[in-house]
Amino acid sequence: MAASLKTPDLAEEFLLEDFNLIGRSQDATIRLTDNGVSRQHATIRRDGRLYWLADLGSANGSFVNEVAISTARALRHGDRLQFGTSVFVFDNDDSDHTRDLSSQTQVLRTVALPVKTVKATLLVGDLRNFTQISSQLTAEEVAAMLREWYADCEAILKPRGAIIDKFIGDGVFAYWPSNDEESRARATEAARLLSMPETSISPTRKWLRDNLGTEVYCHVGLNVGEVALGAMGRGVNTAVGEAVNVTFRIESLTRKLQVPVLASAAFVQTWSAGVQHFTPAGIHPVKGQPEPVEVYALANAAHVS
Repeated sequence: MAASLKTPDLAEEFLLEDFNLIGRSQDATIRLTDNGVSRQHATIRRDGRLYWLADLGSANGSFVNEVAISTARALRHGDRLQFGTSVFVFDNDDSDHTRDLSSQTQVLRTVALPVKTVKATLLVGDLRNFTQISSQLTAEEVAAMLREWYADCEAILKPRGAIIDKFIGDGVFAYWPSNDEESRARATEAARLLSMPETSISPTRKWLRDNLGTEVYCHVGLNVGEVALGAMGRGVNTAVGEAVNVTFRIESLTRKLQVPVLASAAFVQTWSAGVQHFTPAGIHPVKGQPEPVEVYALANAAHVS
């Protein structure tokens, strides 16, 4: 039996596919008529045995167990999801073998999960002008665009040794579990490819280019630093730490500075070949950081208008 979303009274059920677009649009995978729901509100994406919920910048947000999500969230059996005033319960058949476990056993297992601190190379990518592009598309076309962009990310990142931590709606977070020069070189190459419009010739990108004059590519932030790496909950592996937060902030600076790829000073200055690939882009305040951040722009990358 597939995973599904069910209304609390069990009157309605939506079986989940590998990729599901939730919204008010007529051709959304899961269509909701609630006025508090955006046309393209959120996605649920299957990755192995896990289903990840990500908000797509909706007006009213997406909630899991009454908490608004700001990044992709791995769903667990019994989670309560809310979009606008529409409420669902997540039912996952793969979780059947865990349903009868006592809470004490679950706590003991969570405590025993291995977590270690490592020096890592971090990459955050985010689709350029996603909100503007998606407003011109049907929900089905948005879903197709995201599916193919996810495939592009995997084709670029995985062969270069990256671990894709998660897709976050129109964004991706990946890391290399080392901050050595080879990892930085691979991350730089991946960032350059992700930021270039001509990287993919997928049917959806070609249609967007030919019919809307729109190229699909992304902004990228790069950083190095210590992260806590391992299982943060049953079945959920991720990298967390202040260095991750800074990487997201660096990516957001690309819009302000109108450059496609930015890297932290830590990424560039402690890499002997870094000065060959990057040029200084100044020191800038970023949200959530007490001190401004020095950043460098990737040389010869596609200009972001």
